[in-house]
Parts: sequence; structure tokens; C-alpha cells
Amino acid sequence: MAPHKQHHQSAKVKGSASSTARERDQQTIRLVNRILEQHPVDTAQLRKVAAVRGLVNNEVRARVWPILLGVDTSTFDYERYKEHSAGSHRDRNVVDVDVQRSLWSYTEGWSDAERQTKRMALQNILNAVVCAYPGDVYYYQGLNDIAAVLLFVAGEKAAVQMLAHLTRCHLRDCSRPTLEPVLELLGLLMPILREADEELHEFISLAGTQPFFALSWYITCFAHNVPSLQQTARLFDLLLSAHPLMPLYIAAVIMRAARCSILSADMDGSEVHRTLNNLPIFGQLTADKMAQQAFALYKRCPPKQLAASQGIRFASSVAVEAYLEGGHWCVPDVPPGAGHNGQNSVQRFLQQVSALRKTGPARAAAVTTFTLASLSGLAMAAFLMARNEGILHWQL
Repeated sequence: MAPHKQHHQSAKVKGSASSTARERDQQTIRLVNRILEQHPVDTAQLRKVAAVRGLVNNEVRARVWPILLGVDTSTFDYERYKEHSAGSHRDRNVVDVDVQRSLWSYTEGWSDAERQTKRMALQNILNAVVCAYPGDVYYYQGLNDIAAVLLFVAGEKAAVQMLAHLTRCHLRDCSRPTLEPVLELLGLLMPILREADEELHEFISLAGTQPFFALSWYITCFAHNVPSLQQTARLFDLLLSAHPLMPLYIAAVIMRAARCSILSADMDGSEVHRTLNNLPIFGQLTADKMAQQAFALYKRCPPKQLAASQGIRFASSVAVEAYLEGGHWCVPDVPPGAGHNGQNSVQRFLQQVSALRKTGPARAAAVTTFTLASLSGLAMAAFLMARNEGILHWQL
């Protein structure tokens, strides 16, 4: 075939695909509008549309996200917000530092003054949420990334209300005094991966690689790792409508999509960990495909059912016990395994490091270094050391 004919046909196919995508987006918007016109709103149908089809654009998201979370933006109290945003808490200095490092990817081409105005709003949101629930909600490094997405999509008023809800629901285990509950939850990633790709699961397990590389994915809902607001927002369509442990299902889908590069790594803990730690979030998959596959994987093996089948018990985390009430996701106040005498996740991690020492100091140091690298994508290693009173101090 002549080159000019090939080019013409290629352009025609691309144009057809683009037209199909636009029509699908318009269908989605019409479907969302019909759902929102109902009284009461069918939140189950709205959650399904958001998860599987996505919400197309930020205008639609600004209307739908609060409804998915059961947030009534009409009840916003500006005076209380102003009071809480000016309050003090133990991590206020950390918030200040994190905010000043935030928003670069979302504000390309902005003036310094414009960026600082947005950062001030982000800072107010974070401080207000923590101060609104003293002794119950704690700031952690990475919460700023989630707050930034909410701010850019829905505006300051809705963002602070949604974040307040998330820190007591989807992010409940992240907003505890320490991140120990999150480390415990990461133990579900490998059983989920086994359901998605048994061969890949076996390879990673034989390499002795722990799932701590996925920490920043989980605690930031991928917002720290994806520079594009549009792609992150599409994942949030799923995450805000789904079970709080959906980030683990997305993580398994990311790993499965990158199976060739993972399986080609040397069978060595540090090498496999390095590969996992550097996985691109969007490799072969679009945000739409990733969300759809993660949703399907969740339907196949819900976390509570999976944990029960594996005999996994949770002593400090609550997300696995999430339930729907009034059409919205909720979590219990107390972990189901509270008082369980089993060793916690951090203790198990330290035991694993101790065992690695017997294989040689070089390998132990390498594996530990790369494990901490995943924990410290957001300066997390130092943060955990400070928070857990030196729990990660040891000698190799």
C-alpha cells in the first residue's frame, strides 16, 4: 500500500476512535444527569457509573464526588473553617513544609503569586481537617497530595468537607497516630495479586519481596505518583465510589500490566524490589482500563472474603471491615482484631530484616535500603522513625 494511503487510513481510524470516545463521554454525562435528577439519587448506580465509565470532566466530578461520599456542601460553615484552619496541631510545621513542595505539576505556567494562593488554600484545608478532629485525625505526609486533587477538581469549600470525610473513612487507617495499620493492610496485596496473576505472585514471593513498595500508592491514592491531574482524577472516580481498599486492587493491576519487566528481573529481593519500586503507574493501560480491571478484580475477590480465606487477621486496621450504609462507604471505629496478641506488621518486618542478616550483610542492607526507599518516597522512613519512637532503628 502506498505511504500516503496508509497515512490517510491511519488518520481515519484515529478520527473514528476520537469520535467514539466523545460520544461515549456525552452518553456518560447524560446518564449522570439523569441519575442526579432522581429523588432520591440512586447512589448505587452513581457509584457504578463513576467506577466503570469515569466522570469525564472536572465539572461533573465537582457535582458527583461529594454525593459519592455523602457530603452535603450546603452545610459548609466558613467561620468554623477559618477557626480550624488557624488552629495548632503537632504536625503543623510538617504541613507547612509539604505544602511548599506541592502543586508543581498542577500549576505549570502559573505565576508564583497564583501558585502561592493555591498553596495557602491547600494549607488551610489540611490544617482545618486535622484541627476539626483533635486527637482523632492526624496528618501524614501524602495527605497533601490527595487534598490537592480535591482542591483542583472541586474547589476549597467542597475539598475540605470531602477530605474530612475521607480521613474518617477511606483514609481512616492512614490518619491514625502511626502508619502501623497501613503496613498491616499492605499484607493483603499479595493475596490479591495471586488472584490476578498466580505466576507473578509466585515469582515475587520466592524473591522474598515485601509489599512496602506500594505504600506511597496506597496512602496518596496514587496522587503522588501520577503527575497528570486528569489521570489522577479518573482514578479518584473509582476510589471515591469504591471500597477503601481499592488502591490495593489497582496496585495488583499495575503489577500485572508490568509482569514482563518484573519477571525478567533477577531472582533477588533487592532487584525485584527496585523493579517494583520504579513501576510506571500507566504503562500499557489507560486510566479507564486500569479502573475497569481493578473494579472487576475487586468484584471477583472482595477483601473481607479474601482475608477470611487466607486466615488473615487485622489487629490495628479497619478498612477491610468497610460497609455500605445509606449508599455510602463507612468503616467501624475499632479494628475487629483489637486486643489480638499476634505480632504487628512492623514487628514482622523487623523479623524479616533480621532473617536477611543471616544471608549476608550486603544483601540485607540492599533489601532494607530499597524497602525504606519505598517507604520514603515521601520522606516516609524518617517520618515513621519519628512517629514510632525509633521503631525502625536497628543495626545490620
